[in-house]
Amino acid sequence: MTVSTVEDKLVDSIYATVFGEGTWQDFLAKLSRILPDGRSTLFYHDSRRSKGAFNLNSGFDAAEVAKYGEYYSSINPWMPAAAVRKVGLGVVAEQMFPRDRLVKTEFYNDFWSKVGGESAVGVTIVREEGRSFLLSTLTSCPDPEANRHAADTLTRLAPHLNRAFKHFRSEPGQRTIAEIGSSLFDAVDIGMVVVGDRGLVKSASSVGQNMINTGRCLRVTLLGKIKVCQERADYLLSQMLDRSYQGSRVASCMVDAFKLTFIQVAKDPLSLYFQGPTIVILMEQGNTMPRVNGDYFSKAYGLTAAETRALAGIMAGKSVDEIANAAALSRETIRSQMKSLYAKTGTKGQLELLRLAKTSLLPV
Repeated sequence: MTVSTVEDKLVDSIYATVFGEGTWQDFLAKLSRILPDGRSTLFYHDSRRSKGAFNLNSGFDAAEVAKYGEYYSSINPWMPAAAVRKVGLGVVAEQMFPRDRLVKTEFYNDFWSKVGGESAVGVTIVREEGRSFLLSTLTSCPDPEANRHAADTLTRLAPHLNRAFKHFRSEPGQRTIAEIGSSLFDAVDIGMVVVGDRGLVKSASSVGQNMINTGRCLRVTLLGKIKVCQERADYLLSQMLDRSYQGSRVASCMVDAFKLTFIQVAKDPLSLYFQGPTIVILMEQGNTMPRVNGDYFSKAYGLTAAETRALAGIMAGKSVDEIANAAALSRETIRSQMKSLYAKTGTKGQLELLRLAKTSLLPV
């Protein structure tokens, strides 16, 4: 198969992902074949934090991906040069870090050589605010001249990759996150703000926007980024927006008279790579927290006292873990009570349950 035919198939594969007729794993698998023992990955690296991750890959196992993200990304010797190289220019590894120095590094001896790597080719697709989004293929071939044709292929693929990147970042389907439950939360006077990559505001419910306008607990900078008006809470939000964040997906804190709950939306690797993390911020006034009319629900739906307590916790914006801790019960027990609540009320999740329960709110 000629070089042009191989490149044509790779370009076709890129656009197949755009139109939903293929996957990035298909593309990466095809790309891996252009080098001996090739393994390819779409990954990112934050040069300010010395962190990165293999978000999408072909040929790496879960343990290798985890090791890279947890530690080896921070000592990857190619990344300092990759952080400043020209966007869209395919290069061989030796252009960024000499091989005679590479083989003496911890990165090579304890990670790279153990996953079958002797060299690599790579290209930067997009760079913004110290973060690079890259494509790289590992190879067992250490000869830079033998690998140069693959680097040239990445240079020619770069414009197509950039277009695909922009497409997935502006995917219309992301609007569904911005729309979830905004009217529901407004109905119970809970503000909702959806924050995306780099802290940019994606959407806000009307109550949420009003709370931002007051500037008591949140404000928006001139660059459109959310800022929490308390250093500790702002740091927590920045940590949850970090692509390498591994902590709890739900966290709460008090800011002034408001309870803020940060919820990291679970994403598949594809969405996380192209669009970054999404955080839903719920804001409730601490002295006017809603509670549930337990008598109404108990009689109407035959709820037990434990189920009513679980519902009250959800209405107060608590996570399952928080409800469990407050009741000195296990997480599994609370989850079981929530499933029973859904079954008895005919709802399919917390949003539907909240919508049903809001009709019986009473002031504290």
